[in-house]
Amino acid sequence: MLAMALMLFSGSSGERNLGKAQEQGERAVRQVSQYIQSVQRLLQDEQVTELAAMALESPEREAELQQYLGGRLREVQEVSLYPANAYLMPVSQFGEQAWIRMDMMLSARKAGVAPVQLMPHGEEQHLAGMVAIRDGEQELGFLMVTATTENLLSSFNMTLPAGGFIALQQLNGRFAPTVVRSYGDRSAVTNGLTRLTVPGSLLRIAIPRPAPPASFGAMERIMIFLLGALLLTFGVIKRQRALHPVAELKADPEALAEGGEKKQVKAPVKAKPGPEPKPAEEAPPAREVALSDLPFDVHERRRKQSAPAAPVELTPGIFRAYDIRGVVGETLDAGVARQVGQAIGTLAVEEEAGPLVVARDGRHSGPALVAGMIEGITSTGCDVIDIGAVPTGVLYFAAYECGSGSGVMVTGSHNPPDYNGFKVMIGGMTLSGEKITALYQRLEAGEIRIGKGTVREEDMVDRYRERISGDIQLKRPIKVVADCGNGIGGVCAVDVLRDIGAEVLPLFDDVDGDFPNHHPDPSDPHNLEDLIESVNLMGAELGVAFDGDADRLGVVTPDGEIIYADRIMMLYVREILSRNPGAPIIYDVKCTGKLDQVIRESGGEPEMYKTGHSLIKNRMKEVDAPFAGEMSGHFFFKDRWYGFDCGIYSAARLLEILAMDERTPMETLKSLPSSISTPELKVHMSEGENHAFVSEFQEKARFADARLSTIDGVRADFDYGWGLVRASNTTPILVVRFEADSEESLDIIKEAFRLQMLSIRKDLELPF
Repeated sequence: MLAMALMLFSGSSGERNLGKAQEQGERAVRQVSQYIQSVQRLLQDEQVTELAAMALESPEREAELQQYLGGRLREVQEVSLYPANAYLMPVSQFGEQAWIRMDMMLSARKAGVAPVQLMPHGEEQHLAGMVAIRDGEQELGFLMVTATTENLLSSFNMTLPAGGFIALQQLNGRFAPTVVRSYGDRSAVTNGLTRLTVPGSLLRIAIPRPAPPASFGAMERIMIFLLGALLLTFGVIKRQRALHPVAELKADPEALAEGGEKKQVKAPVKAKPGPEPKPAEEAPPAREVALSDLPFDVHERRRKQSAPAAPVELTPGIFRAYDIRGVVGETLDAGVARQVGQAIGTLAVEEEAGPLVVARDGRHSGPALVAGMIEGITSTGCDVIDIGAVPTGVLYFAAYECGSGSGVMVTGSHNPPDYNGFKVMIGGMTLSGEKITALYQRLEAGEIRIGKGTVREEDMVDRYRERISGDIQLKRPIKVVADCGNGIGGVCAVDVLRDIGAEVLPLFDDVDGDFPNHHPDPSDPHNLEDLIESVNLMGAELGVAFDGDADRLGVVTPDGEIIYADRIMMLYVREILSRNPGAPIIYDVKCTGKLDQVIRESGGEPEMYKTGHSLIKNRMKEVDAPFAGEMSGHFFFKDRWYGFDCGIYSAARLLEILAMDERTPMETLKSLPSSISTPELKVHMSEGENHAFVSEFQEKARFADARLSTIDGVRADFDYGWGLVRASNTTPILVVRFEADSEESLDIIKEAFRLQMLSIRKDLELPF
């Protein structure tokens, strides 16, 4: 009981400390902000702008400007002037840190003054600011000033942080935060960091993030503590009475104080002084990422990857509905890849669909699995074209351009780092369902061909880029932030979008199989937080995000709104149907009901189909549809393309459409029909239970005045909205989603589904 009481009060104490950390963080913001504002006031000082204007016209007067600035700000290191059209010059002409200078110039051109930020200067960091020099509406040029960080660091001189840690960081919207100076122990922070913005700059004050709200409020804690103390006192008295008779206690009252067992109590540990402030030059590298912020243990996964592992036995569980997938070291290894390669190679030979193009994403397990896959394929007599580590879209492209539409992509897609798997296409058809399980059955029966195939290597990225840029060129430039999520899209996504005329700011484009910044799944709003902040920081018109193998696309606007895939499809189908009137358009059961209406209004024939990239692609071929899409962000273009899903190509087509509109991209996207909807809600179950539940739900569910579709789960469409429950084919969960014209209608549909789902299983924990 004492432990419980202490726990409650320690929780309360922890909350108080975090509250103090918030106050200390806000105080640090004010202190640093005062210095930042003084720098910006200097840059915009009337005397400074007049001297800069004169120096732009007469370069010999630049010395006067430097002397004046040096007198006002003694730590000034560099004073640079750029002509009004400098942002159109080749980046190479800007010298050291060219991209930073260019970004600041574009920001200053748009807002008058760029956010103050740190810029590498040799082994040091200098503070940099830039302002546009104007004469009324006429732009004369740009003034850039850099200074040492002495005064900046003196403004961030914290005592031991109340929350255990506080740091001055820079977040430039592209890379992990750069630590400028920190106090306290970062490893003691267990719930991640909150970053407070320093106005007018890219600087952030990082403090511990508050834990989720406690189960007990302050009053409840006090009541429980008092009750615990009362019970504790009663227990002590009762125990001592058992040890010492009452008569003895009356005869010797001091026995109560001296008798009974003595419990050893540890002396309170005194807080140790905080570590000395770290000088700026000893700050951690710019790419530092806090491992405690990750949803998985990187060290544990690396240990597993490096430790010798026993051979994995092939099991039917990895043969899924849409692909073959498992956990490396548990259900998947190079030996399993070799066996799967034997089955795929045999099928390709029988179908006369060789050669097979093989590629992989950026996961650490990829090289070993590719080696096993190629060994298995060639052992059947089927030839292989190895194109290395590239996005899935490049694999599909190469399969059509170099062969007969057959390929194997080794990828874990959006799954955690220790997952991997195989997406298989034979003769232009993506394997799914029974055709995937048939591969396992073939291996079990020993129906494998024997032969000796060849292997050749091809570099397909340049051809892929040329194919896209040869067909798509933007009518006007669009400034876009592209978040590759450390996935394989970093190989070429930024280059492709620049090739077509976009101004691209890359975010997390270095390929890292540990995905250290965020999970590479743009369908999860949490994974788009960095992109949203970066679009805002960089003054971009749009943000796009790709998953681990870059076959899916996510989109955000400058005001932070996520434009989900079913609304993006509306833009695509309007443009495609303008050239293909009457064509069928396919979408999956999770998409908005508004999409059906847009397709019909645009002259197309809508068809709602099962969820699953392989299922959608194959259905698309069956009905010869020019376009199909999924709520997950898979878009399939047969119009001007090959009919496969590629997030990078989808982004290029989106930018092409937005660039043709006179409105801003945000205005265009905001104009799309919308409604009130939930994200994908998940109901967790044991393996296999979700499919059994849906089968029973299909038999028993009854919804008055609704149009029911059971093609994939149960979808009930009402005049005012719809609801869906389906079984995931990749994990043992139910996927539930609702949409309506109003909150009241949404609640009605939710309640109807809740009652009927609970009538089948009362123990369901429903998230709605």
